[in-house]
Amino acid sequence: MVIERWGNECWLDMPGCRHVSDTTDHIVPDRAGGPTIPANLRRACKHCNSLRQDRTLNHYGANIHAVIGPPGGGKTTYVDLHRGPGAVVLDFDGMCSALTSGIGTGHEPRQWVRDMATGMWYGAYRHAVRVTEPIDVWLVKTMPSTPRSPRLLDEWISLDYDIIVCDPGKAEVMDRLEARGGDVRGERRAAAQWYRAGISQDRIDARLTARRSRLAALGLATGAATASDSPESARPGW
Repeated sequence: MVIERWGNECWLDMPGCRHVSDTTDHIVPDRAGGPTIPANLRRACKHCNSLRQDRTLNHYGANIHAVIGPPGGGKTTYVDLHRGPGAVVLDFDGMCSALTSGIGTGHEPRQWVRDMATGMWYGAYRHAVRVTEPIDVWLVKTMPSTPRSPRLLDEWISLDYDIIVCDPGKAEVMDRLEARGGDVRGERRAAAQWYRAGISQDRIDARLTARRSRLAALGLATGAATASDSPESARPGW
């Protein structure tokens, strides 16, 4: 019935997708109470089904916002201005700062500190994106990747997360880093990596629009909440 209604192409389209499906995926996972009925099932390849596991699709459980951008781009400030009460915030820079709180200001975190923060962030991320309660989760990071998930941005687009780019421009970013003082060589390297990647809000929005069109064709509600919407009307009916 699922194949007849929705086709046999993998609906997830995660990085490395094989497109032709050989398994069936629950939209709302079984663990979260999702029923095994055609309305809650779509075909998927084993690779994508395994990669997704039971991660939340945006808005049926947690509302997931990913905020990315170069060092000094204003990511933390953006989240502080937009998050509501009770929001969960995973801020990579904040984790680095917490690990080096006894060192003092003006010191660049050493690589082992950044490695620890990466492990902390990714470990917390794996739990946060499985939350089925209607709360806001903010993911704050420079590059949308980890050693274990080098194409994290592609995964976020497949799962329909809200993605915000905080980038005031390279000249402004470099001026902000210079104004911080101290040893900012690591932040400069991270900024250079960011601009080499060529990430922009326009490009991400175009990809999200295409993805949401695909989800609509599969009979899946899409879209993000706006300030004028009530929580009930803004939440798509996964």
